[in-house]
Amino acid sequence: MRLAAERRAVLSLGANLGDRVGTIDAAVRAIESIDDIRVLARSSNWESPSWHPDGEGLSPDYVNIVLIVATAMEPIDLLDAMGAVEDALGRVREARWGPRTIDIDIVSMGGIERAEDRLVLPHPRAHQRQFVLQPWLEVEPDAVLPGQGSVAELADYVDGDVWRLP
Repeated sequence: MRLAAERRAVLSLGANLGDRVGTIDAAVRAIESIDDIRVLARSSNWESPSWHPDGEGLSPDYVNIVLIVATAMEPIDLLDAMGAVEDALGRVREARWGPRTIDIDIVSMGGIERAEDRLVLPHPRAHQRQFVLQPWLEVEPDAVLPGQGSVAELADYVDGDVWRLP
């Protein structure tokens, strides 16, 4: 069923604590159960080293995916819905760069560009993250990140290790 005035949104999910793949799968199921969201595409599972300003590998590696969704929600409502999914899956916000049971970011949404205290669209660091770019390319090879350009071209120039899991 198509939702009224829906927009496409790109979500990046990552987990580096516990059963990482199981947590990602649970997050996808939770997102699929939200009335105003339709999941259009899901990437494979990708793995990447954790990152911290003091260096990589200070906590366990992440499993990452990208979801393409359609929603009639406003961006801030989508952010709140993703926060509720994180909370339901045990996300604890103790340290900015700390390990995470689950992390769900809105990468882009319907071409919207905005900067507010709680939400910046598109995500201000997505263009620098292979763990976002590679899974996104898998599901949308012609994707464009608003304000940054072709996701394929960005991925060619960004440093970072990421590999698809079997």
